[in-house]
Amino acid sequence: MKKILILSEFFYPDKSSTPKVLTELAEDLVKNGLNVEIICSVHSYKGNRYLSKKETVNGIQINRIRSSNLNRNSKIGRMINYISFTVNLFIKLIFFNKYDSILVVSNPPLIPFIAYLNKCIKNKPYYYLVHDVYPDIAVEVGAIKKNSISYKLMNIINEVAIKNTEKLIVLGKDMKSVYLNKKVEAKKIEIITNWSKKYELNPQIDSNVFYQDRKLTNTFNIVYTGNIGRFHDIETIIKVAKKSLVELPNVRFIFVGDGFKRPMLENAIGNNISNIVIADYQYDACYEEVLSGANLFISTLSPRIKGLGVPSKTYSYLAAGKPIIAIMEKETEIGDLIEDEDLGLRADSMEVDTIINFIKEISSNETRLEEIHNNVSTIFNERYERQRVTEKFYNLLK
Repeated sequence: MKKILILSEFFYPDKSSTPKVLTELAEDLVKNGLNVEIICSVHSYKGNRYLSKKETVNGIQINRIRSSNLNRNSKIGRMINYISFTVNLFIKLIFFNKYDSILVVSNPPLIPFIAYLNKCIKNKPYYYLVHDVYPDIAVEVGAIKKNSISYKLMNIINEVAIKNTEKLIVLGKDMKSVYLNKKVEAKKIEIITNWSKKYELNPQIDSNVFYQDRKLTNTFNIVYTGNIGRFHDIETIIKVAKKSLVELPNVRFIFVGDGFKRPMLENAIGNNISNIVIADYQYDACYEEVLSGANLFISTLSPRIKGLGVPSKTYSYLAAGKPIIAIMEKETEIGDLIEDEDLGLRADSMEVDTIINFIKEISSNETRLEEIHNNVSTIFNERYERQRVTEKFYNLLK
């Protein structure tokens, strides 16, 4: 059997975006007949768990290496963690030989370069999976300044890693455009989107504990899940919520997650925007309850990072088969999908009235709601169902 080695800082049992995606991918590659081994950190994503150094889960061999575990919310702490993990990963790879090729993810940003160095030393090919475009995303986060020495060095390192990869795997057409503008050859770029498993949701909201506990069983529930981060247009949603207090008194805006902009939501509630509800991350059966009781979902992407990342939460929304409001620009992977396939509404930032009018339409028109529901379900089954997408990775890597 061909053996694939996956390099990522975080993996199972973490359930944040990248670890969850890579765990599901590894499971499906094993099911399809590949031998899969992982090298990742001994620390969990939130740093509150110290994991075993070796473990086998669903046929996946997991090797965890030591690294520093400083505060991830600190720029210096995160940088030291990245460097520590990267150096230890390189040392581990020197003594690691029994594999045919590597799949390396873009986070943290230096590990694709380690895959390149490993190729120089051992002639092992690697595939580069991009979840975030570096160094561009680092500039937007404020981690580095454009045209700084750090930026130029990271750019050179990334160019070398891309030039020598077998394939650069990107999440959508807007991300592909970013790399084409960076003069990467089109034939080197492969688009493989993220995905979701198909959920068997319970439509009976009266038995839904998540919504019962928050007195949301008789309201029209608009749900946002995952990272409430710097690059998500939470400001527009707050303005919509504020205007909805009068125009749509039965509507609730439910945020399930955490991040840099969560305090902004908490301040909005403190300023008497009472139709906003905030809950911590939910997982597994609890997350399915969140999806089950939603009438409508929201996905956002700041114009500043168009093409630099894709809001992966959207694929779970598609799996739930319900309308989606995408607050993002045209020519984004998700925005164009929602608009072109009639899966809900794509709106630009601060198009508050457009969003309000769509919510009015969808909350009062059962025929329109069912039409969009059918569109979403069809598109998900055709393009984004888990096995359908992970098979593309199998065909590429086998």
